[in-house]
Amino acid sequence: MMHLRAYSILLLLFAATACEPKNFTAWQTEDFDNVPITQSVTRTISLRNPSAKDVQTLLGIGFDGASDGKENFRIDSVTVGTRLVGQKDIVVPPGSSVNIQVTYEPRNLNITHADYGGWITGETPRFKPYKPGEAPPAPDLSIAVQRVVLLAVYDVPHTGITQIELIGHAIPGPNGELSLPEGGVGECEAGGGIGCFTGNFSIDIPKLFTTGPQETPLVGPIRFSVGDIASLRMGDMPPMVLPLKGNGPGEPLEGQPVSAVSIIIRGAPDVTATGTFNGSLMELQDLSFRVQVVVGEVDAKDVAGVTPLVDFTIDKLKMTTEEPLTDGNITMKIGTTLAQNPSANPIFDKFLGGVEIIVRFKGKLSL
Repeated sequence: MMHLRAYSILLLLFAATACEPKNFTAWQTEDFDNVPITQSVTRTISLRNPSAKDVQTLLGIGFDGASDGKENFRIDSVTVGTRLVGQKDIVVPPGSSVNIQVTYEPRNLNITHADYGGWITGETPRFKPYKPGEAPPAPDLSIAVQRVVLLAVYDVPHTGITQIELIGHAIPGPNGELSLPEGGVGECEAGGGIGCFTGNFSIDIPKLFTTGPQETPLVGPIRFSVGDIASLRMGDMPPMVLPLKGNGPGEPLEGQPVSAVSIIIRGAPDVTATGTFNGSLMELQDLSFRVQVVVGEVDAKDVAGVTPLVDFTIDKLKMTTEEPLTDGNITMKIGTTLAQNPSANPIFDKFLGGVEIIVRFKGKLSL
């Protein structure tokens, strides 16, 4: 029987029933062949309920939490027949199918460390000594195998798990790109359970800003999954940059040893916020943002290579709708108050500690 390492808690829920005769485990693979960086391929995986009379119930659909290649794949939507549903508590009528729309969008040329079904990828080669004057060969950047296991966990009428190994082959982009810009998505196509937000974001820190919120365009779209359950993969959010300039009297950095810093805000990787969207109002829970501070002014398109002096995460945030979706326009809001020592850096905590922050996203939501 094939070995799968370190499954998620969802898989462990079924350990107690593993010996039941009606328990089942199925395995299949889906191959995404030679997808260039900056491009993507979308595929629908259908799991049919073969019974003519029994309703199937799935506890959930999601990625194996131990996989290190899941940042290259995403679940765009889940449908039963043509009806959009969430990723948990899924009911499949007799003869119908649960359809999982999955996109492979390679973010880089890193090979996945995995051992599924006896196939090992991402092994570190053994050190080989070289003679004087020799040099090790350059790494092969022509193609990278990226793998993840998608789980469909069944409850009724039989408990069991369908394991779907997604295998991607990433190659350099059309212009030689070896990775996507850190954070954000290259493109977003609305429809089929995907909502694409474009527009501006504004940040207001009343303690620091005497002239009101600072507003700037987003450098890329924000992609939401919308259906019975709405979700946002935080790693897909484009980076946002807030410049603070001036250390004179009454200026944001008054009394500080630097005259300009940039606060970089981006979605925390491997975190997915979930909530609801009723066609007008969106509400998401458990958003998580990574906050970095660098000296000087930084453009949002150049944040990948920065070296931050401060780096911390803000968790458990809530996004609400301030202005409902009307004629394609919507405004969403996130508000929080930082802890007194959020960054553990005494210099920056003097002006970041305990401040109220209000972030708004105002623009178009295409469905």
